[in-house]
Amino acid sequence: MKNVRLKDIAKRLDLTKVSVSKALRDHSDISEETKKRVKEMAQKMGYRPNLVARSLTSKKSQTVGVIVPKIAHSFFSSVIEGIYQAALESEYEVILGVSMEDDKLERKHIESMLDMRVEGLLISVSEKTGSVENFDLVKGMDTQLVFFDRGFTGSDYTYLKVEDRGGARKGVRHMTEQGYEKIAHLSGYLSVEIGKDRRLGYEEAMSAAGLEVDRNAIVEAGFSEDDGYKGFAKLMEQYGKPEAVFCATYPVGLGALQYMKDHDMDPAEIAILAFGSSEFNQYLAHPFICIDQSTFEMGYSAFERLIMEIESEDGVPPELISLQTRILNKEDMV
Repeated sequence: MKNVRLKDIAKRLDLTKVSVSKALRDHSDISEETKKRVKEMAQKMGYRPNLVARSLTSKKSQTVGVIVPKIAHSFFSSVIEGIYQAALESEYEVILGVSMEDDKLERKHIESMLDMRVEGLLISVSEKTGSVENFDLVKGMDTQLVFFDRGFTGSDYTYLKVEDRGGARKGVRHMTEQGYEKIAHLSGYLSVEIGKDRRLGYEEAMSAAGLEVDRNAIVEAGFSEDDGYKGFAKLMEQYGKPEAVFCATYPVGLGALQYMKDHDMDPAEIAILAFGSSEFNQYLAHPFICIDQSTFEMGYSAFERLIMEIESEDGVPPELISLQTRILNKEDMV
């Protein structure tokens, strides 16, 4: 089907292209009768506005870019739902990019989105993004940037995250109060802030409970299921069988669980504490104890903050915004 342009509508109604454009934008120069005629003809002809052209004229695209490390991950899926819900309510469009945990692809997405004239960016950085300098190209642009989940504390950009250190401390303390002593840790990459903070929370909770922080009980694994599988294999080799294991993310916990199954280990004998949760947890034979992050709220709140920065005429100072966590026990999953 041929793209219908403003001049096509103008020709059918014997109007100028400028008059048609103004009518579609409810400009006060155009009579209500003409606006009605133009809108009815536009609908009849199947006209769709060119958002890029409109953004060049108005300097507002009503779009934001969102970049996440993974898409096949219940955490990010839920966060994105929160972003889309907030965007829908604010009449914004969302352009989604997936970095696949690659800093170069992440930068390519940023460049493409800036070319599309997005008004703002919501980014959870890749595990290979070691410095906030990766986002220097946003500086000087009329585009706002907010980090969520993974980002950089103390940067020139707002960073919205859960209380990673406090949440880890809370979760491990819960395990020690349940009587567990040999608690191992499959940490995230320490080059990523959330990996470092969750490990610190683990160590603080162990020390507070009077338990030894055994370096052999800590493996820097990563954030994925595959990382969890390989990390648990290394843990068994250098430490042996723990009573419980604190996993940096829910997928890491799934990887550890799969290793147990593949090596004829009874999952009932090793409790898994995961930072993060999943609606599928209730279907596991032995559900994880979860440090819930309120993922939908994170996405919704991150978008609200971004819009506030976009609409501010005087500028908004960057903030570190922390969201609370809560412990979900096995019975909470049912």
